[in-house]
This record gives sequence, C-alpha cells and structure tokens, in this order.
Amino acid sequence: MATVAPGIRDKFDSMPPELQQAVLQLDARIENLSDLMSCLERIIEQGEKK
Repeated sequence: MATVAPGIRDKFDSMPPELQQAVLQLDARIENLSDLMSCLERIIEQGEKK
C-alpha cells in the first residue's frame, strides 16, 4: 500500500474514491504534489495499455 504524507493528504482526499484506491495500489510514497502526479501518470499509462 502507498503512504500519503500529511501535507498532501487534502489533495489526495479530494480525489474520487476509485482513483484513491488505484493510487494506493501502486505502493508508492507520496510526499508532495509531484509524487501524486507521477502516480496519476502511471495509472493513465496502465489504462492506455489495456
């Protein structure tokens, strides 16, 4: 499971639950907005491969 730093938690919590779950499944450390954006880009790339 991913870890979300308190400083970015409000941004993470504002996302739809399905997207939050997808991010958590990436097993990443999300410490800032850049980390969160990288996770979202990975999710998009995975979706395009399907």
